[in-house]
Amino acid sequence: MIGKLTGTLIEKNPPQILIDCHGVGYEVDVPMSTFYNLPALGEKTTLLTHFAVREDGHYLYGFLS
Repeated sequence: MIGKLTGTLIEKNPPQILIDCHGVGYEVDVPMSTFYNLPALGEKTTLLTHFAVREDGHYLYGFLS
């Protein structure tokens, strides 16, 4: 499981972000309440995550708290 991500915020395209964690880029879906409270691009951030596996795909959701 992926429980937490810490890395550099690379892209912000609501409702998805891209976070670089030591060379691996994770696409994470975030709620708008989290999106509006994210730091600027290029800054470090930490997200708590929930990884959901369903028939139609794998989804990684991120939250600040």
